[in-house]
Amino acid sequence: MNIELINTNERFILINNGNKDKSLNIDKHSVKASISVGVPKDNEKILTRIENVKGIIGCIQLVSGHYLMIFKEHNHVATVTGKKIYQMKDVELIPFFPNQQSLVSIPDQDAEEQHLSMIRWLLSSENFYFSYDYDFTLTLQRQYSATTTSGSISDRCDSRFFWNEKYISILSKEHGLDDWILPITMGFVESKKLDGNCQFTLISRRNLNRSGTRYNVRGIDKKGNVANNVETEQIIEIKENTFTSFVQVRGSIPLLWSQFPTLKYKPSVKFYGDEKENSQALEQHFKQLHQIYGSTTVVNLIDRKGAELKLGEAYEERVKSLKDDVHYVWFDFHSICKGMRYDKLSILMDQLKDDLKQYGFFFVEDGKIIQKQQGVFRTNCIDNLDRTNVVQSLITRHSLENQMASVLNKQIPSNTFKGDQFEYVFKNIWADHGDAISTQYSGTGALKNDFTRTGKRNFQGVLRDGENSVKRYYLNNFKDGFRQDSYFLFTNPSVDLTTAKQHESKPPSPLIWIFSFVFAAIFLANLYLPSATSSIGGFISQTTVVVGSIFFALKLAMKYQASIVDKPTLFKLDSIYKN
Repeated sequence: MNIELINTNERFILINNGNKDKSLNIDKHSVKASISVGVPKDNEKILTRIENVKGIIGCIQLVSGHYLMIFKEHNHVATVTGKKIYQMKDVELIPFFPNQQSLVSIPDQDAEEQHLSMIRWLLSSENFYFSYDYDFTLTLQRQYSATTTSGSISDRCDSRFFWNEKYISILSKEHGLDDWILPITMGFVESKKLDGNCQFTLISRRNLNRSGTRYNVRGIDKKGNVANNVETEQIIEIKENTFTSFVQVRGSIPLLWSQFPTLKYKPSVKFYGDEKENSQALEQHFKQLHQIYGSTTVVNLIDRKGAELKLGEAYEERVKSLKDDVHYVWFDFHSICKGMRYDKLSILMDQLKDDLKQYGFFFVEDGKIIQKQQGVFRTNCIDNLDRTNVVQSLITRHSLENQMASVLNKQIPSNTFKGDQFEYVFKNIWADHGDAISTQYSGTGALKNDFTRTGKRNFQGVLRDGENSVKRYYLNNFKDGFRQDSYFLFTNPSVDLTTAKQHESKPPSPLIWIFSFVFAAIFLANLYLPSATSSIGGFISQTTVVVGSIFFALKLAMKYQASIVDKPTLFKLDSIYKN
């Protein structure tokens, strides 16, 4: 798709592939769209002209007025059943009127600029994917099982993964406009060729409901939506109409709980609601899973100690009371695999092998459905990132073994899923996937990813984990308020973007004063006390001052953490657990 965008003083004219007779016209005054001849009228003034626009994200209304969201570049990342999937790039927000910001107050302008920066940050992350002719929001099984392909694309799409749905409403009210709707989805896509002339593709779709950042959004809401909820589909395509698909999901522990950042390395867990409220939310979540995927196997990887123990026990108790077909497995990843003994993950796989065989996979041969996947593995750890990605990659590896043994041995060479070439493709795609999903939620790549990428843990990987842990601490405490507000502003249907409410970033002054105190104490100690090398007494004195000042500074930081931690301000944190 190559769209020419003509921006006039009266409307936007969008001409697809030179077809002026059926161009899209968006009237700037009524904010209504129509299909008509794409030629500016004599009394219209052309303000700008942009060639080779690749797609429309939608229209968004801010304080000063409306903006048209478009993207001008895309990157072809995969082809599935003959249809191309692209990564969205080079996003631009165009105001309906060039001077509209000047018509509002200075505070309103400041608020709008911040809203624009939030939207640009989110949409420019290069984590969004789309297709012109492939329903990217649906797994292959759901696409092939659909009873009808008629109706608008808005009706067919899975709204959980339709990130721009609320911004394309002007394109769904008149016949012919549906062709211009282009659903975008945050997630991950990567595809590589395997020996045996088949294609390996990994697709992940992030649920926009309850989307956000690591410590600011945990658990479940009362509608059954969980944080960091991602659907992952692994596809082996032999030819255009012959392929397998295997789907699994991840998501936060479906209870009403939080773990808001407080400068502590591991913030404390807080529970919300009574037993009835938690049970109802959890039941609704698993009911949704059952309706979409069938039976569910819960793979819980959190620790059996500390704060995670209480969370895991509450989860286990409520899952076992469900009437739906749910199998619960609690595998204490850190304890069992302690000392980098990742070979012990075979214990977990032994526990899952029966369900893996029973659930099967989706298989289409020459366009005909041969079998369907009957259930799904729902994996979680505390963040649903690092341990989760390791285990999900192992589950899909075992699924590939089952696929080869049952159906694919007739389609491709029996050694297709063996050898250096397959190992390189499989491990690196899953490692790239882990980094992408982790970055969207925590701000850094995944931990333990050396195992996913190489098949073993090593010291270099441990050092990389340490570096990422430090980065996560910094981002989660000092940057995630802005990131969380950005997610909330773009995805929450109840947000009124015409209200000039700003994200109130925490000033750095408290930290500056605290660190200034430490440096001043050390400076004075060096100035008036004997040096640490002059005598034992001098060493003790200097050490006491340094350690004491650091301890006092940490106490001050914890006391005033509310003034230091960057928290979201566009909504009350607790409100997402009470509504």
